[in-house]
Amino acid sequence: MNIYFAKKLKDLRAEKTVSQEKLAKFLNVSFQAVSKWENGNAYPDITLLPDIARFFGVTVDELLCIEKIDENRLFDEYSEKAADLFRCGDTAAVLALWQEAYQRMPNNIDVKEMLMSAYFDTDQEKNFHEFYDLAIDIYNGEADGKACAMYYKGQAISQLARAFAERGETEEAQKWARKSIPVFNSMEIIETMIDKGEELFQDVAFCTYWFLEELYFFTCRLDHDVSAELRDDYKQSCFLTVAQIYEAVYKNDDAGFEQLQHLCNLHQGIAEYEANRHGDEGVVKYHLERAFECSKKSMTVKEHKLSHPMLCGLQVYNAPSDNRINVRCFSEHLKQAVYEPFRKTPWFSELESNTVDLLK
Repeated sequence: MNIYFAKKLKDLRAEKTVSQEKLAKFLNVSFQAVSKWENGNAYPDITLLPDIARFFGVTVDELLCIEKIDENRLFDEYSEKAADLFRCGDTAAVLALWQEAYQRMPNNIDVKEMLMSAYFDTDQEKNFHEFYDLAIDIYNGEADGKACAMYYKGQAISQLARAFAERGETEEAQKWARKSIPVFNSMEIIETMIDKGEELFQDVAFCTYWFLEELYFFTCRLDHDVSAELRDDYKQSCFLTVAQIYEAVYKNDDAGFEQLQHLCNLHQGIAEYEANRHGDEGVVKYHLERAFECSKKSMTVKEHKLSHPMLCGLQVYNAPSDNRINVRCFSEHLKQAVYEPFRKTPWFSELESNTVDLLK
């Protein structure tokens, strides 16, 4: 028997508005036996399964949630492959993978959400209609998968708002943004107010992790926003501030692959602004060396749990199969013309040499 049977039986009985006593009478068992089945404390004799299925007008496979078990296993397999491809930067392969999964599991809410996100991450303009139809389907639905229904709705709202903003349809973007839940009324924040003990540690770690992720992306958005009248000095100081926060929280660079990737990018940004604006060699040197160090460390990240304050218990995963992607990006960064004044210095030559060595 499987873990989904108890819930399925309970749901079927509620759907048909049948009492435990009525079902028990039909099966010639006690209502206490039915209660134990629904609580997961016991399972019916296998010979009763056809009678239970017939009583509710379903197949035995449906009763046992065979399809759901297979889909959960299958989703996990696709998810593992897609996560590695995404961390390696191959968004086109991620999209193809989730399109295949959708063909096999067209009603699975987890697959729908991942395909929607893959369309969003790959080529929004080319895939806009497919993306939009999936997002509206998810927004209008009430399905729970591996997450609650509100999570899927939130993902749909967020990506619809951003997609319309990028298409220049500001009013439509704002309309979707107003459908969202204020951040401090979110489920994750509320859980930090009601949980205790180990659950509270996990809640805090989860929220801290995502706040830091958003801080990084806030900085990137400020950097890329050419419409804002912000001086480069301000943008550089944002990079510096967020880098300092990351280094204060992720002590001794004990972080996941993506967080070391963020740190590498932040230090590269500081160095680039400095080289372009003031040309202080000491500042450029320090931040390029830190960027190199972070890219190098990201290659050897192993799965473990963090013990840092505010992140205690957070799971970190192994570096992806392409563990040199950050080093390659750093190597490309060093080729920028803005670094020409420093290219013949011993420290810059050493950085280039060390980078080449890592890529061999």
